[in-house]
Amino acid sequence: MAKNYLPISIDISEQKILIIGGGQSALKKIRILQRFDAKLEVVAENILDEILTIGIPCFKKRYEKSDLKGYFMLYSCTNNEELDKQIAQDGKEAGVLVNIHDNPALCQFVSPAIYKEGNITVAVSSNAQDVYESIRLRNLIKEYLKKLKNQI
Repeated sequence: MAKNYLPISIDISEQKILIIGGGQSALKKIRILQRFDAKLEVVAENILDEILTIGIPCFKKRYEKSDLKGYFMLYSCTNNEELDKQIAQDGKEAGVLVNIHDNPALCQFVSPAIYKEGNITVAVSSNAQDVYESIRLRNLIKEYLKKLKNQI
């Protein structure tokens, strides 16, 4: 049975957010989250050079449950199903909001397709059922808003 997520906006400015994993999925998530003034940190044994040069704290190490202390939310981008299950359980026990990349069954929240310009944010979600359709619709809305802005 699919989960039913409530679409809300959360103030993550100055909140500590942990990214577990150091590959392409983590890099994409970091780029999205950087637009929201959160305090991002990365924990992974292997971290892309591109992530290391972004300017956020990175810890090259194996994930441990104690790594979750003090975080508001986490994004697991490990591409390791067993580790993701453990991270999801650890996060819930620690009171940290959990998102497991490409595994909505383990998530407490999902990230929508986002378009942000200035104070306006548009988020399109498919309840984690059709990510590509969410992205397509977000892009259509983005183009419409740009055209509308040019007419004013």
